[in-house]
Amino acid sequence: MAVVLSVLLLFCFCFGFHVDDVTGTSGHTAGVFSWYNKFSMMNIDELNGLETGIRNAIKDNLMSELMSFPETGIVSTVSPGCIKDTANFPIQALDAFGKPRSGILRENFAWLGNFHECTSLGTYQHCVADMQINAPMNNGTTNLTVPISWGICMPKSCSEDDIEILIKQLDVPFFHLNREPQTGKSDKPPGVVHCNQIPAKSYDAGFICVVTLSSILGFLMLLGAAVDVYIRWFESPQNINGYQRIDSSPGTVDTKSERTPLLTGGTPNDSVHVEVQRHNQTPKKQGFLTRFLLCFAVNRSLEKLLNAKQGDKSVGCLNGIRVLSISWVILAHSLLYPLQQFLYDNTIEAYDFVKRLDFTVVIQGEYAVDTFFLLSGCLLTYLTLGKMAHTNGKLPWGLFYFHRFWRLTPVYAAMILFIIFLDPYIGSGPLWYRYIDHPSCEKYWWRNLLYISNFFPKSEMCMDWSWYLPNDMQFFVISPFILILLHKVPKVGAGLLATLTAISIIIKASLTAKYGMGGGVFGAGGVAGAYWDKIYDKPWTRISPYFVGMAVGFIMVRRPHLRMRPIVVLCGWVLASAVGLVVIYVVNNAFYRDWSLAEQGIYNGLGSFTWASCVGWVILACKNGYGGWINTFLSWNFWVPVGRLTYTVYLVHPIIVRNIIFSNSNPFSFTIIPISTRFTGGIVLSHMVAFVFALAIEFPFANLEKLLIPSNVEKKKSEKERNKEQA
Repeated sequence: MAVVLSVLLLFCFCFGFHVDDVTGTSGHTAGVFSWYNKFSMMNIDELNGLETGIRNAIKDNLMSELMSFPETGIVSTVSPGCIKDTANFPIQALDAFGKPRSGILRENFAWLGNFHECTSLGTYQHCVADMQINAPMNNGTTNLTVPISWGICMPKSCSEDDIEILIKQLDVPFFHLNREPQTGKSDKPPGVVHCNQIPAKSYDAGFICVVTLSSILGFLMLLGAAVDVYIRWFESPQNINGYQRIDSSPGTVDTKSERTPLLTGGTPNDSVHVEVQRHNQTPKKQGFLTRFLLCFAVNRSLEKLLNAKQGDKSVGCLNGIRVLSISWVILAHSLLYPLQQFLYDNTIEAYDFVKRLDFTVVIQGEYAVDTFFLLSGCLLTYLTLGKMAHTNGKLPWGLFYFHRFWRLTPVYAAMILFIIFLDPYIGSGPLWYRYIDHPSCEKYWWRNLLYISNFFPKSEMCMDWSWYLPNDMQFFVISPFILILLHKVPKVGAGLLATLTAISIIIKASLTAKYGMGGGVFGAGGVAGAYWDKIYDKPWTRISPYFVGMAVGFIMVRRPHLRMRPIVVLCGWVLASAVGLVVIYVVNNAFYRDWSLAEQGIYNGLGSFTWASCVGWVILACKNGYGGWINTFLSWNFWVPVGRLTYTVYLVHPIIVRNIIFSNSNPFSFTIIPISTRFTGGIVLSHMVAFVFALAIEFPFANLEKLLIPSNVEKKKSEKERNKEQA
């Protein structure tokens, strides 16, 4: 019940209150919290003086300085064309300049101006200058440095260097260029003026190649559908009235071959299609080219995707857990990214709401990823041990690994291509420049495809949110050694599983006690910036929920019909719910009291393991008939097709969320309606895009695997057919 209550509360909080923060830990929000602390140190007179001083200085000096650019005597250092075009600013260009907005003391640091008014002028470009305000505080003994994103509308003849020189001539008290790159721009050079172009980049060879490949895929999808329609309508012996349905996949489907539970609630390999033959007529044997084209048939992929039927032996509650967990992740990211970019116009209010107990669930989005690890280990063990029981422990381990790699990589690679070559062209806005460059993907994409990117610094990681995949792949690689022991010597295998789990907990706790959890909420010592690279995405700290999942899967195999007394069931639900809620909400205490490094270590070391154990109870209880209405809800057939999109949604949702944010022309407000709208839009758009990727890449490539490497079932079936023909 812990997972159900927490996720249900998540949605209630989203639509009933104001929410914010991050997946993982508070390290991502440390910068925002530090600004809050600085402002809170100022007395009321200093606050009033700061705001008045900013407004008067800019009101009295800024626009007059802009109008006097041609007389500043800097013609020798600015290009002649720029000097000429700045001589007569049209009123629309001046109107499009960013002005000081209300709420500066609420950390409204984005004065972006009017992007569309500026670009509509044709010969003008919208630029953003990274500025800073150096204002006195504590009775003038110290200065408060505030970063400002200032939108300016300048002629296209002015380069970024020209604009930087012109801005330096502005004589505005404590309003200066900021040489420190702003949050979220670690991939950008340390320039302080960034001009947006439409399109953001020239259409290069990479763009043309990816568009061409996409067109070929689209053509194959339509051609495959046409071939399928032709076969069904014109080659069937009974044509329409005596309709003969041909198996919608190139080979017999193995319903237990899935190895990526996060990622799908059933994949193309899980879709069971019944072959119906009328009048005992044998379908016409299809050639390789026909079967190849049918792999891409969009109508067949659509039929598989939308199939909501669940097998008798399926664990239905996993579908609901999977979908609700990815929704939790999307909610956290939807609220995190504007916070990282200082794009809320009331960040102080956002921070105040984050401190509320009922919003702590959003901060704890990291546990949604631990749930995925749990599901992955659980299904892997449950399905593989079930197969090993029928094959005397023998499995084609080479194909075991190949299937996993083939299952994940095509969509993953396609997403990397999309980010590098297509994503820069699908949006525009004053802050779009912060998003369009992905040098880490251009340099280090191969690390992602080898599933080793989590061994390198975050600054070198392409698609940093995809850190889950290399971890899950690495866990998968070592899993056969444990699975073999669990099959042959169950007690030894279980002991090894418990030992490895304890080692992972100790390592994570020790590293956290040394480096801390990233500051911000916890704010007690540690090493700045070390949490991610030393702890957050490393397999030795992340694997304990996976081991818990393997233990749950092992129990499901060994005790397929687990019987428990009512008192045991009651205690199990009460304990799992209480402990799960404590794991989620106890961190709220850190807003009001700095946790020591030892406390952080204990919490971080045990948190993931404890949460996974609570969710593991939910799975065992639901599977064995002790879930009641919770199992009914989590096993709802609606979750089945939605769950099949989870993998692609996981990959694509940060792209959608960031596009929504960086295409926006104004700061966001931390209030109910904007938050609900952005979260809902992120959910819907992510699933829509995932739907396209699944039909175009995920399902076709799964079919290609079955075409190129037929399963043993299909081989036996083919042998029987050949024997019948010979007889």
